[in-house]
Amino acid sequence: MTLSDVVLTRTSQRSYLPDPISRRQQEELQKAIDSCNQRSGLRAQLVCGHPEPFAGLRKSYGLLKGVHSYLVLAGPAADPDLAEKCGYYGEELVLTAVAMGLGTCWLGGTYDRESCLRRLKEGEELICVAAVGHTPEERGGREKLIALAAKRKSKSQSELARNMSGAPSWVMSGIASVQRAPSARNRQGYRFLWQKDGTVQAQVTEHNEFSMVDLGIAKYHFELGAHGGQWTWGNGGVFQKAAEEKSCGAVVWRERDGARQYLLARHNGGHWSFPKGHVEADETEEETARREIQEETGLSAEIDTGFRQVVTYYPKPGVVKDVVFFTAVPSGGQERVQEEEIAEIGWFTFEEACPLVTFASDEEVLLAAEKYLEGKRRA
Repeated sequence: MTLSDVVLTRTSQRSYLPDPISRRQQEELQKAIDSCNQRSGLRAQLVCGHPEPFAGLRKSYGLLKGVHSYLVLAGPAADPDLAEKCGYYGEELVLTAVAMGLGTCWLGGTYDRESCLRRLKEGEELICVAAVGHTPEERGGREKLIALAAKRKSKSQSELARNMSGAPSWVMSGIASVQRAPSARNRQGYRFLWQKDGTVQAQVTEHNEFSMVDLGIAKYHFELGAHGGQWTWGNGGVFQKAAEEKSCGAVVWRERDGARQYLLARHNGGHWSFPKGHVEADETEEETARREIQEETGLSAEIDTGFRQVVTYYPKPGVVKDVVFFTAVPSGGQERVQEEEIAEIGWFTFEEACPLVTFASDEEVLLAAEKYLEGKRRA
């Protein structure tokens, strides 16, 4: 499930189950946190098993029950864009948690801040937190979540956008995603403007303590809906649409001694992932995946298109890339690495592969592949 898909189902959850976040989920979410912190200069933290900031506190919109884990969104107090960055990158983490099967809820001042301030270093400022954990709604399935999300109140596109005459479809897709952005008291106090130079500007229309957090969240939603681009920070920040690229690959697996093993490649950049590469000429997705497996590992493979997961990321400034992953089993060839791209390859059990995979998005693909293959085995 991509984060764009999660936007369609995510709602604020106020009641949490006592089930702890699993070790594997904590590790996957920590990978996403580390990535956000590295890109932003923030010091977001995941705190598990500490309900103190929420114990016995009643909220104006109802009682928040059973919270044991949460995200602390904080960073250097000297950063003039700190609040907006906490909203932008915090929403990336919130949506990542939902993609992992967890519930979330943004919180401004309605919690015990002193309990969270103890986790900060000198010179850091706490902006807000987000509750995270297992919820009854999440256990109810995707259909129930979609139904709940459909009931959420939102401003109309005409209230959120101006100067849209002649705007391309990606702009309207961005605004549709903004409609689903959470905000303090559901005010959505911002407006997006299509400009003659082909950019989009975002402006705050209602100023309050969390207006810049809300703007950061809305900017992230717009970026997801528009399918890639880059914002400048601040009120009046400008969005430039990114060029789009596409790659395909596969989660390659085999059975050995009654256990499923996965083929991982350590790319020359140092990260562990799956075989993948650019689509060439008129290739189909399946043809690209098969060719890339052979080029990078020396193995021919049978592709299973019944499994299809998409990861989206920015390989370089101004470019957004979709990577389509299938599953595949080796059908011949001899293992060897493509030295220009790959440093080494190896076979690993699921338990070994999860912590080894570098990026949280790739780990989510691995988790989905394991679930898919296990389901096929039992069928």
